[in-house]
Amino acid sequence: MAAGRHCVQLAGRALEYSVVRSQRRSIGLKIDAQGLTVQLPLRVPLTEAEAVIQRKLAWIMRHLDALPPPRGALDDGSQVAWLGQPRLLRLGAARTRLTETELWLQGDTARADEALVRLLQRSARSHFAERTALWAGRMGLAPRRVLLTSARGRWGSCSANGDIRLNWRLMQAPPEVIDYVVIHELAHLAELNHSARFWALVEQACPDWRQLRAWLRLNGGELLRL
Repeated sequence: MAAGRHCVQLAGRALEYSVVRSQRRSIGLKIDAQGLTVQLPLRVPLTEAEAVIQRKLAWIMRHLDALPPPRGALDDGSQVAWLGQPRLLRLGAARTRLTETELWLQGDTARADEALVRLLQRSARSHFAERTALWAGRMGLAPRRVLLTSARGRWGSCSANGDIRLNWRLMQAPPEVIDYVVIHELAHLAELNHSARFWALVEQACPDWRQLRAWLRLNGGELLRL
């Protein structure tokens, strides 16, 4: 698989996009925090990518313009989210610790973003493992492993071999939203699809899944800025 960065002038605007070639049969478009990606079959010429972009230009521009702006550098006093609750960020602490209103980060203040990501990832491993074990027991399902993912295009996934991956950025979301994603992926162990039977399993464990999914759709862009 090979990737490349390209630029095309359309509607008076320079539009940058990435090309990823793979074994897929059709051309796909993906928009996330990294911008536009054209998923191109191996033998399809690059000109086809631009043709698809032209046909879908209105849709592409609408979704690109809806992306949240990049998060600025973290400073002492910045506000961050932890399990759905706002915390005031304090930098250069003697040790990393969390209080009801503040999150103190140890280390170099110039690398606060990296320190926060490491803390979220470390905390996600234990929190996700605990919540997955709890819901797996209640649902009578057994994942093979619980892993973290950094994918900006999805909150979780479940593979055919039973591995569940959960996005560490969910540590910024309310606990009930995390539980919904956990339940969603566990249900895929029984139904590796989004059939009526799949959603029945989700609803049995999480009756308010629609509201929680709506929260993610509304607020997910903010979580992905980190």
